[in-house]
Amino acid sequence: MIRKFGLAILLVTGLITQGCGKENHPTKKSPKSKPALYLDWHNKCLDGKTKDIDAQIDNFEAQIKADHDDNLARVYLGSACALRAKESFWGPTKLKYLNRGNELMDAAVKNAPDNPRIRMVRAIGYYKMPKRFGKRPTAVADFEKLLAVAENKPSSLQTNEWQVVLYFASCAFKEESHKDANKAKKLCHQLAPTSKYGKLTAE
Repeated sequence: MIRKFGLAILLVTGLITQGCGKENHPTKKSPKSKPALYLDWHNKCLDGKTKDIDAQIDNFEAQIKADHDDNLARVYLGSACALRAKESFWGPTKLKYLNRGNELMDAAVKNAPDNPRIRMVRAIGYYKMPKRFGKRPTAVADFEKLLAVAENKPSSLQTNEWQVVLYFASCAFKEESHKDANKAKKLCHQLAPTSKYGKLTAE
């Protein structure tokens, strides 16, 4: 059974504009970036209600139809399909959504192998799948690549996203007796010791 997982929520601040003279204009919010918007859609899948998951699958599919090269939408769609498989009761339906989810996540990473956010979604999704589905080696390989980026290169990921990556990397590595389990754990803690994941990785 595929367990629920969460990713860190990105906050978008509102922009307040003021007019000339005495006229006051209402508060306007800046539009959400794609990563924040897609994360919101994905988080709505985590409650396990099939109607909510189906609605977000529709959102991701519409986004990909509008922009076929949107691999972030593709990897999130794959994850949403995997969650839909979890909530399906009929075996063939489970298998249909699971296979589609795997294909979408793999395609997204293949199309954008150097995008850490896309690889992050697949890594965590595959880590959360039971080992019998055979995706743990791919998750570990993804975490190895992400750990190397975290150590050596700047990226588009925010600190809270890196902590999520490193926390789950440390968990996967520990379960697999991987040599870098402690390294991932320490890096996670060092990024923000007082945060949720910083506390979870404290010695």
